[in-house]
Amino acid sequence: MPTHTATIKVKEEVAVVVDEMIKLGIAKNKNQAYNMLIEAGLPKIKALIERKKRVRELVKEFLDKGLPYKKLPTVNDVEEGRGR
Repeated sequence: MPTHTATIKVKEEVAVVVDEMIKLGIAKNKNQAYNMLIEAGLPKIKALIERKKRVRELVKEFLDKGLPYKKLPTVNDVEEGRGR
């Protein structure tokens, strides 16, 4: 798999975790430790990206075509339903 080099700043807490991963033999080096951390969170971020894309698609569709709902209940309808 192709790789990409990136220089980043991380919180001290993350750097401490990376050092612990190396000391405990979880990772061989910092590169591997950071990649493990990133990969652990990757599914969550990918799901967030897909959700955001879908929201954008829906907003664009609603702006282009209007909301797909007709005769939505109003505040008055809801209040009447509650018996007020």
